[in-house]
Amino acid sequence: MLRTIGQGNYAEVKLAQHRLTGAEVAIKVLLKQKQQTFLIWSEVGITKRMNHPNIISLLQIIETEQIIFLILDLAEGRELWDRIQQVGYLQEDIAREIFKQIAHAMRYCHDRGIVHRDLKPDNIMVDAMGRVKIIDFGLGALIRPGRKLFRFCGALQFGAPEFFLRQPYDGTKVDTWNLGILLYFMVTGTLPFDGSTFEELQCKVLLGLYAVPSHLSQELQDVIHHLLTINPTERPTLKDIMGHPWLREGDEGSSSPCDEMSPSHPDPTIMAAMAEMGFDPRDIRKSLLHRLFNETMATYGLLQCQARQQGDFIRQTKAVRPGTTPYPTPTDPVAFPGCQKRTTDVPALQYCLSLSLKTGSAEDSQQVGQRLRRSVTVPIIAPHDCLQKRTPTHGTLRDPTGTQHCRHNPRCVEKLEEVGKEDWGRSIRGLVLPTV
Repeated sequence: MLRTIGQGNYAEVKLAQHRLTGAEVAIKVLLKQKQQTFLIWSEVGITKRMNHPNIISLLQIIETEQIIFLILDLAEGRELWDRIQQVGYLQEDIAREIFKQIAHAMRYCHDRGIVHRDLKPDNIMVDAMGRVKIIDFGLGALIRPGRKLFRFCGALQFGAPEFFLRQPYDGTKVDTWNLGILLYFMVTGTLPFDGSTFEELQCKVLLGLYAVPSHLSQELQDVIHHLLTINPTERPTLKDIMGHPWLREGDEGSSSPCDEMSPSHPDPTIMAAMAEMGFDPRDIRKSLLHRLFNETMATYGLLQCQARQQGDFIRQTKAVRPGTTPYPTPTDPVAFPGCQKRTTDVPALQYCLSLSLKTGSAEDSQQVGQRLRRSVTVPIIAPHDCLQKRTPTHGTLRDPTGTQHCRHNPRCVEKLEEVGKEDWGRSIRGLVLPTV
């Protein structure tokens, strides 16, 4: 353990160094309080199901009577929030390549029955090469086809219309809406829906009122309009969105499946390096095949990451019998003398884990934990004062022509009677909406 890099109500994140490989990792420390046990294991269960190069990876789980330690990988880069805040907004070509990776990763999740429900620039990490990692599935949920969710959660200004209407919702369609807000923010530097009161924000979301800067291409505007479709039954799936011409332009943005950990075909170079450390090849294959999230699997994953970053270079480490030496502590300078400086030929996995520490789960009956983030995540249906701590607009909108127009989403309330099928219209007509 090196130092604490994040603190929350029920968890903290430590920066640590894996002794066998020298790699830096993040350790999420979860206290097994009775009221939070299910929330913790729900998040763990979701994270264990994923193995995608654009999603943060779980390497190892260590459980004691009172604490669960989640060892996570670290990726180079910084939050998408910071990157956009620095430049104002992203050019379309850059935004396209980043958004492709996000959309591919979320389609991967949806195909496996996983929804995120808190997609926003705080939870997207981007490195200097434009490679993406999605983090923080604390509000994630496991879903079944046709099954609705009931818990309203996430950042208020990213909330989908069905949240404001308090309707049971399809989690995949909420993620799609969130991606629409995220894409708009990427290419404008502002959020499409904002308001000084909860009622004003609610009205703009339900009516689909947002400004469309003139510097955006027509194809990009069309993607945003499709993502921000008010009626969730008409909102496209990510499979549909990925076929849009704007997203098909250029090469694919996501990493290839070969970048994932392949349990059926372990890398012989990594296997040899681990054998030198004292690991049994049979244990390595078993850990990878059954995804045991033990020390063996974590070591393989970290060496694989180092090999990929350094051109198949594997650090030579003296033989160590795994699991026989005690874990080092900050008070044990002999076993682990603080934050050691590594030589330049040793791969370094730099810290870029978000301080996002909420341990919410998929169960709608559970309470949402408070979060130490700039973009505050709260239960989406809140009283009048819920916007006192609002998501900032992340800079000003730069429009070279100085012109912009306000548009009703074409899939919104122009045909409320038609949208009224499946109780959607009745829900909107039952609201008293203030004047915008």
